[in-house]
Amino acid sequence: MSYQNALVLQDLPEGKPVRVPIGDTDILLIRNGESVNAFQAKCPHSGAPLEEGAICEGKLICPWHKANFDISDGHLCEPLALSDLQRYPVNIENGMVQVEPEALPPLYRFSADREEPVFVVLGTGAAGSAAAWTLRREGFKGRLVLVDRETEAPYDRTVLTKFVPAGKMTIDEVPSVLDDDFFDVAERKQGDVEQLDTQAQTLRFADGSTLRYDKLLIATGGIPQRPDLEGKVLFGVHVLRSLEQAETLLNEVDSSKKLVIIGNNFISTELASALRSRDIDVQIITRSPLPFEKQFGEELARYFRRLHEENGVRFVEGEPDKLEGADGKVNGVRLKSGVTVAADVVLLATGVAPGTDFIHDIPLRDDGSLTATETLEVARNVWAAGDIVSYPVASGYQRIEHWRVAQQQGRISAKNMLEKTEPFNRVPFFWTAQFGTRYEYLGHASEWDDYTLLGSLEDKTFVALYGQKGQLAALASCGMYTFTAEMIRRMQHPLSVDEAASLAQKALDEKR
Repeated sequence: MSYQNALVLQDLPEGKPVRVPIGDTDILLIRNGESVNAFQAKCPHSGAPLEEGAICEGKLICPWHKANFDISDGHLCEPLALSDLQRYPVNIENGMVQVEPEALPPLYRFSADREEPVFVVLGTGAAGSAAAWTLRREGFKGRLVLVDRETEAPYDRTVLTKFVPAGKMTIDEVPSVLDDDFFDVAERKQGDVEQLDTQAQTLRFADGSTLRYDKLLIATGGIPQRPDLEGKVLFGVHVLRSLEQAETLLNEVDSSKKLVIIGNNFISTELASALRSRDIDVQIITRSPLPFEKQFGEELARYFRRLHEENGVRFVEGEPDKLEGADGKVNGVRLKSGVTVAADVVLLATGVAPGTDFIHDIPLRDDGSLTATETLEVARNVWAAGDIVSYPVASGYQRIEHWRVAQQQGRISAKNMLEKTEPFNRVPFFWTAQFGTRYEYLGHASEWDDYTLLGSLEDKTFVALYGQKGQLAALASCGMYTFTAEMIRRMQHPLSVDEAASLAQKALDEKR
């Protein structure tokens, strides 16, 4: 081995990741007493600089999307990444940390050598892909079949409202969630499932074919809803979930240079933000004047409204009555007030419903979701994850439509398909990109009796705390990615609002 000097051991702080160049490779060093581990310096998910992450409870947490890796060997503990960290040999000689720039072999190599049992993952979005990867990573060697209605799946849907409409990524460049070589150890089946028979443990497809399973994960995600409006099927009226839908929508937007969006949610505002960077005219028709008020409260909601208006997004307050058109093509949105908003291209960003219409022998909740146990089981030998599942929390049942939550649920479901009996009790996390800036939200607060804003909205460096009965329920933040990387672990345990405020203020002071 050709070790190269990296750093004097006494200059390497305890419990803080440090990036060093070794030849042409950047390496991340983590010290634990007199020993040092070396890993790849960028997160395998999207290249985040891991030296800006946090180390908490023996885990290295990515600053951007909060993937967790064990600092002892780099194995993945929590997504978004679906990969262990690359490791590098380390030698300490005469107080000098030395690193071999050629990576060690992977921690684990996937393999499949049996035809039974048959595990089926229905849906290969965030939850399904994470489950499939986890099944193989946890040692499942039977037959693994991934089923999806889309031929292009699995891919990262989050970029369809961020990087693709901003022109930073083409449709052809949308990344796959799973590496191509993963399908050396898994089967891919494309088709529409028409019926699930849990007694016979069989899926029936629209073409008449069937697939029997020993264990099944349902991860069919949310289906965009077209509200009951006259004209909703006119040419030029769109919903957005798939690659195909994104490509069709953006081709029309590129032609007209205009878009009218019905709905004031994260999908609509992210898309508006991305399109305004290319000077596309964007109007948002909304019943409520303030975006994200339910999630963030009035102060932050006013901030986001102002942010969009300052960047040229126009808001039209009112309730749509119908979509007007001529010769089969949309040309306007008529509001109940009588006002008509001219429109060549319209996006219906009016929410999603759980994709569970093929399920007839498992009870569904009023919102169409499945009721899961704490281990995400919904029937004998059937688990569910992602947008379709309501899972138990202290206050009852909760359903969250976020990419990372879906991935976490996919991983937990996979472990429980392998009889690990691990409860799903993770702190929810999501992020949104608005005009080149990432905003983060940790926890979940449907209501709160205590709200504190620390830092500066104008400087895009702040932490907003949401408390309930003295305990921290959630926090929203911007520009505090190392702090939130630490908090995602701390919030796994009860934390008072006062303690959270003290930690946040300390992190803000250190940032100045």
